[in-house]
Amino acid sequence: MTDGADHPQKAHFSGVFHRASETYDAVGVDFFAPLAARLVERADLLPGDAVLDLGAGRGAALFAAAEVVGPRGEVLGVDLAPGMVELTASDAMERGLTQVRVILGDADDPPSREGGWDAVVASFVLFFLPEPVATARRIREVLRPGGRFVLSTFDQPDERWRIVEAAVKPFWPDDPANEEPAHPASRSHFSSTSHVEALLHEAGYTDISTVLVEHENHYRNVDQWLDWTWSAGARVIWERVPESRRDDAVAAGLAAVSTLADDDGALVERFFVRLTRGVRR
Repeated sequence: MTDGADHPQKAHFSGVFHRASETYDAVGVDFFAPLAARLVERADLLPGDAVLDLGAGRGAALFAAAEVVGPRGEVLGVDLAPGMVELTASDAMERGLTQVRVILGDADDPPSREGGWDAVVASFVLFFLPEPVATARRIREVLRPGGRFVLSTFDQPDERWRIVEAAVKPFWPDDPANEEPAHPASRSHFSSTSHVEALLHEAGYTDISTVLVEHENHYRNVDQWLDWTWSAGARVIWERVPESRRDDAVAAGLAAVSTLADDDGALVERFFVRLTRGVRR
């Protein structure tokens, strides 16, 4: 099991999520928990099952799985960001969840288990990895026969909110790394449901299916929206901006988002999320 720190792309995202770990899923926006519950539901877990959670973050899927498998089960969370691991492990201890462990590790190199895992879940993580088909194959290898792999990915974003990247992009340096759109749904293998399902098919899974879920984020005002972006993977849109220009970029982003607000200043952002499942035969 490696920590991925020697790969530039993994090291970058490890840093992004480490810096987000203190506020991740903790700014009063109900996003990760409901979607993780749906993800875990698709894994068809039973009491006593053994579950691997890749990219565990602050434990939304981890704790949902632990509740289903109960004290006779086993849930192992793996994350590449040290802050996520430290805080989530502490949360698990405070909750008295003896069936839960959280370790620093690389989703690209999933830990094996004697007899295989009954299920592997990966919430919004596979699109951050450099070779997702190869990763999905390695995940398949650590499942038991009949074991399920369920992943969540973003479908195309709410069209109204494309104005955020349009407003901030002029502040990004002229760098080839910044030519890639910030939204994960624009990345190879993740631009459509058929592409995600083809990825799992290529990796050797059967009984592949996808459920599309619509979710709404509700923000009290533009300031809470800004806090949420900094607390999640969306912080990459700000971290691409040099610090010397960041205040101006944030001002441009806030000005754009304010045009979407209701009369009372509240905002609603719609997300379309795919929950894709494959089975190891």
